[in-house]
Amino acid sequence: MAGAMCVSKKIEVADRELNRTYQAALKRIRAEEAFEQAHVSGVEYEEPFRAAQRAWLKFKDAECEFRGGITTSSPWQTVQIEQCKLEMILERIEYFKTVFVG
Repeated sequence: MAGAMCVSKKIEVADRELNRTYQAALKRIRAEEAFEQAHVSGVEYEEPFRAAQRAWLKFKDAECEFRGGITTSSPWQTVQIEQCKLEMILERIEYFKTVFVG
């Protein structure tokens, strides 16, 4: 139980950072979209970016449920699933920072 609570607390912190970096990435994407639309009509970046994030969130949950399900069937399964989610969130934060926020 303590292990799951610890990971859950880390996920809360990581989720806030993910939201912050997502918002920063979205701001940059909006600026790039506005610049491109001034030169080329029909350019759309924001909605595909939002759709990609929604898909990633679903993937993260499905992937971690799968990983947790194959690693153990003990009470530690929940911890494994949550740890997977934490790792994927941290990877996504780094992706946003590297590609969009820099």
